[in-house]
Amino acid sequence: PTGSPTASPSFIPSSSPTASPTSSPSSGPTVLPTSSPTISPSIFPTSSPSKRPSSKPSNAECVIEADLICSSNIAFRPCATLSPPSNPRCSELATPIISLSFSYQSDSTCSDSLNQQGDAAECADLQPLVGGLVNIGCSDLFGTTYPVAPTTVGPDDVFTAIVTNSPTKVNCTISSGGSVLQWNTIDISGGVELDLKEKYGALQVEACNDQICTYQLEFTSEFTNLGSDIMNITNATRVLDGEVKDFLEDLNREGSLPEYQIGVGDSASYAEGGISIDTCTTSSFLYSTFGEGHPPDGEDCEASDDFAISFNPQCVVSLELDCVYLETGESCRDIPPVELVECDCVVPNDPTGDLSRPKQLQFGYTGGKCPPQLDVGSGVISCDDRINGPLPDTVRVTASLAFATFFDGVVDKDDYFLLDRDESTNTTILNFVDFTIRDADDNDVLFQVFRLQTGCGATDSTGIVLDQPYASLTFFGFRCQDDVANFCFSDVRFDQKAINDGVTDIDITRSDLTFQGQTTDLLNGAVIPLNSGASIVSSATETIKVCGAASYTASGLVEANDTSAIGCSDVATYTFETQERASNPPSQQPSEQPSSSPTEVCDLEVSLECEGCNVTTNDIPPCLDRPTMFGMLFFGGNCSNTFSLQLPNQTNCTDFFENGAIPEPESNETSYIMAVIGLGLWTEGNATLFEGNVRQSTVFYLYRDGFRLPSDTIIYTFPEVAQDDIPEPGFFPDPQLYPPLQIVEFHASCSQPIVLFNQFGAHQIIQFETPNQGNVTILEATELNYDISVPITFPTGEDTIRVSSAQLITNYTVPRLVTIPISGTLLCSEEVAADPATECNTSEIAVSFGVTLNLAVPQTYSTTLFVVGRTLNSGQLCTGLEEDEFCAPTNDPICEEINQNLG
Repeated sequence: PTGSPTASPSFIPSSSPTASPTSSPSSGPTVLPTSSPTISPSIFPTSSPSKRPSSKPSNAECVIEADLICSSNIAFRPCATLSPPSNPRCSELATPIISLSFSYQSDSTCSDSLNQQGDAAECADLQPLVGGLVNIGCSDLFGTTYPVAPTTVGPDDVFTAIVTNSPTKVNCTISSGGSVLQWNTIDISGGVELDLKEKYGALQVEACNDQICTYQLEFTSEFTNLGSDIMNITNATRVLDGEVKDFLEDLNREGSLPEYQIGVGDSASYAEGGISIDTCTTSSFLYSTFGEGHPPDGEDCEASDDFAISFNPQCVVSLELDCVYLETGESCRDIPPVELVECDCVVPNDPTGDLSRPKQLQFGYTGGKCPPQLDVGSGVISCDDRINGPLPDTVRVTASLAFATFFDGVVDKDDYFLLDRDESTNTTILNFVDFTIRDADDNDVLFQVFRLQTGCGATDSTGIVLDQPYASLTFFGFRCQDDVANFCFSDVRFDQKAINDGVTDIDITRSDLTFQGQTTDLLNGAVIPLNSGASIVSSATETIKVCGAASYTASGLVEANDTSAIGCSDVATYTFETQERASNPPSQQPSEQPSSSPTEVCDLEVSLECEGCNVTTNDIPPCLDRPTMFGMLFFGGNCSNTFSLQLPNQTNCTDFFENGAIPEPESNETSYIMAVIGLGLWTEGNATLFEGNVRQSTVFYLYRDGFRLPSDTIIYTFPEVAQDDIPEPGFFPDPQLYPPLQIVEFHASCSQPIVLFNQFGAHQIIQFETPNQGNVTILEATELNYDISVPITFPTGEDTIRVSSAQLITNYTVPRLVTIPISGTLLCSEEVAADPATECNTSEIAVSFGVTLNLAVPQTYSTTLFVVGRTLNSGQLCTGLEEDEFCAPTNDPICEEINQNLG
């Protein structure tokens, strides 16, 4: 350019442009300046030289739009609304079963059946199953055939039978080449349990009526030319489960243009059907489509669309509790009354009397003193108290006669013990037994000695009587040589059956039995895997007293976990009564006082009121500005659990393989978690957003001393770090000992959508806090309020009850069994409570229990309060039980249906 401005521009334009570009640039600048500066060069060089310019300017614009349309085989179930069925139990449907769908499991014989129908279902293997196509036929037991579609299926394919006449059972056959390979008969009456995902031989239940696990989807990829000129479709592909398919050759085009061209406003489409999706399996599904267009001139354009959905069905476990009276093998509800109340082992025509001796005698230590009058015949025939005052609660008892010892041991008050033959001399229990009661630690300190004549084998007198005191002991039972027996204390066995009624495999993590205030871990800390439809029975043996009327209640609790990390549980109770024993035979001496009145029912009144259980998610807003805190639920699981509204390039999740597989955390597993600033701005030694061991299903918080969180955040998950190995703040644990399990990156500034319930790998957002919105959470704190009141009518002669125990069993607290600290509290009648001179001052106990409900997913919350007490004078057992159940959030359609059924 010249050193000074040129003369004024000419008034006429330069000559018109040439028809085609010159082979080399012009020799100098134009005479007239251009109207605007030239475009600056790009920051980065292109990967290849640009195309030669067109011979004439082009105004064509290339714009392609991609739309992915999904439809399911069930018209009223749009793809975006697909979810696990609300009730996996087909036998509990409100209407009769009119359609049943099964998948063909070609590797399953009758022995692989997993269901709860027992003898109600039948299966027969006639020939080996085939891994190819088979024919299906279904009918009732009278030969009426049902429509089946399709009639030919391969392994894992699904068929549906339409049941037309409301039968009680349906029979389906699997055939090949005209020969029946297997047949199954299944009860669909509703009177026998039938669940989704149960297996009947090679048939697995996939749907019943509108409760559906497996759907067939069809995807239509549609590409529309929104540009200003015709367009060539140059690329059309889809990705499904990592498989890429090119469907360019299969496009259906609008218009009449040749080859792969579509006109302005026209579309090209491709439909792909027969894609199965199982909502009853924990999984994530992604179908993506991509198209690229090329106009006659100008630049190419591209577009894509996808459909993504995740399924995380919650486990369902049910509990059944049964009881067996081991003495007879019958149900505990059929325990017979004690008819033979005296010890009688007499065998007629027994010349030596050996056959008439008792085999075993059962006594309990009660601490009584010598009777004021000795017995004649059977009973205490001599007795000597060696101390003044009461006997201690713990003593050593020796039962012997001369050279034979039938029992020697330390016992506590109200404990029972068994006299048995002397093994060293092979001597059975004789008619006389000498009892010595002494100090538990010093054999030289005697408290009481007495001789008891049992009379069990005597023909000239009656034997000692059940449930009657004899000095410091009470007689509780006997067994004769021929095993005829009567015991006041006998064993019962509780059988606790846990059933996987859900559609996913589960792990039984807890199975507890509570009886008489004592809780037994039936699994001994083990974790038991349980397939869908399978069951497991755990048992415990307990001792009860059958001499007299009494009421017994056992409560069972089972907990399970699956990949949902929400878990499930159930409770069951079993109540039975023992009957009043037969009247005693006439005593040889008059009674000192009349016997007590028959036992009366003593039921404590328990009521439950939940303030704030009507909780909804309507008022939970999205994140609107950069938060200062995130509350993260350690959900567990791998990257397939990820579900968010953020763009794919704003999130990343990586699982690390261990022994060739992605590790899945066990129930309640603890992991070491570190959360740091992303974008490579953080190095070891700097402050972290969080670090520490976190138990699964608990919450940890990302926090930065009140400052806004960084726009990008990384969460590292490691195995649980032992206390001695916990690193210094800001440092990773030793990678040799604790290799990483998962790394998650996500955008935390709310410029990308942040919505509660979004999940990134093993971590779910359940809470956030911003300067403008404050604290927003899905956890709802509420309170359960109980009132425990005295019986409407006290047993005769009673006006006060001492509470022994109160236990709350829930399916949503940790631990599930909660002890309410009111043991020892006195409850009395209103008249007694009003008297200031009495120790008891209340007839009602108010109990409040704070709980937190997780509104992340709809779930049922069940609560049982079990209270045990005894009357102050006679010690009669009093019990109270209250159960409550509700579903939250109450505005969720699933909970609306459940709460309506619960009433």
